[in-house]
Amino acid sequence: MVLVFKTSVQHKKQVKQLKPLLDHSLKPAVWNFDLEDCDKIFRVEASSNISHDVIRLLNKEGFSCEELI
Repeated sequence: MVLVFKTSVQHKKQVKQLKPLLDHSLKPAVWNFDLEDCDKIFRVEASSNISHDVIRLLNKEGFSCEELI
């Protein structure tokens, strides 16, 4: 299942700072950011719907995050 989110993550430096937390918290999911997109897309490939976990995690780190359907 591929989940797609609009975020407020703007820079590669922010992604680098989030990487250890995302790797640990979303394991074994595969994730990536598309910072070139106007919505700063965050994609997560997971075996189940972890949308609420992803949103809560990014919000806790100070970023906005909403699922795109």
